[in-house]
Amino acid sequence: MEAYSTGSALYTGNALSMQRIEDFIAFIRQANELLQTESDLSPDNSLVKSIISHLSLQLRSSYLPEEVQAVLSHAYIQLNQRSLQNKLSEAEFLTEISDCRHFCKSEVPGLDRVTRLPNWNIYMALVSQELSILRQIIQQNPHIGKSPVVFVGSGPMPLSPIILHLLGNVEVICLEIDAVAYDASCTLLEHLGLANKVKVVMENGSEFDYSSYSRIFVASLVRNKRAVLRQISSTSSAPLVAVRTAEGMRQIMYEAVDESQLNEMGWQIAGRTYPVENLVINSTLFLERVTNTN
Repeated sequence: MEAYSTGSALYTGNALSMQRIEDFIAFIRQANELLQTESDLSPDNSLVKSIISHLSLQLRSSYLPEEVQAVLSHAYIQLNQRSLQNKLSEAEFLTEISDCRHFCKSEVPGLDRVTRLPNWNIYMALVSQELSILRQIIQQNPHIGKSPVVFVGSGPMPLSPIILHLLGNVEVICLEIDAVAYDASCTLLEHLGLANKVKVVMENGSEFDYSSYSRIFVASLVRNKRAVLRQISSTSSAPLVAVRTAEGMRQIMYEAVDESQLNEMGWQIAGRTYPVENLVINSTLFLERVTNTN
């Protein structure tokens, strides 16, 4: 499979090379059509695994605003972006299930092998950024409590909650709505000896009572983010919410939070993280309630 050029290579002088843009869109079309027709999206399907790996690599590269606009505004992308994201989410879920089960078969107990978990370095970079911003905001806002962190949508391989606990020295409560992911993550945490520090409850984030919590993370694959934010706002007295989103070309893989709607929903951005080129796809918005100045 051809790897498509990215970044400033898409330019010839000052003119945008539409041929290279069209090549990249053709690659996305190829990926989408494959994922829509394959019945097995698990990592056992080498063709699916290969094309997702190529797409992920492309999206981790840097792009100029004109390149992003040209791709995201293309009719095919606009028509198929959501269905592609759904298939990518399904494939990611199945990969996490497979990784979790494989890891739990290991005879090495506890945290001895935790750094060998798949994508560990990616999540370490992302969570490290998030904790840095979180600490800065808490220093400026001492009203934010020190209750356990709630992580909405932790999935079958809860790497982010694990790293939040290890680096932040906090208890984490994971909310997971899928029964398979719930069982897998509970087994993993028992295997790592972390079940008392990183706890999983089977609960919908849009129905959970956040009244005892002020620090809440929302995973990128959570689809009902508006409903979750509404529930947080109505039940938590002083919430600080870290919502994972996607910027630029990375929106092809992950749903982006519409920042223009946050204010009318009663939220303001208190901080943010940014993607790390060739490593981290997601970025994170830190939200607080809009301050009433009247």
